[in-house]
Amino acid sequence: MTLHIDLHEIVNGAGKQTNFSTMLFKLIFKADQHNREQLRKGFPNAVRMVETYKDTGEILDLEYD
Repeated sequence: MTLHIDLHEIVNGAGKQTNFSTMLFKLIFKADQHNREQLRKGFPNAVRMVETYKDTGEILDLEYD
């Protein structure tokens, strides 16, 4: 499973996935700016995907961090 599939599952309400990346995406969505910057240090692609989705609605297809 790739990151874009996990993000798609979250934003389209499936929410049944409990693998690491889906849980990470949920955390990034909930994080304030300071904590999002901390998460970016370890997971830059995941944070970028969430920010892009929030800004444009586009789901990028990036590699795992």
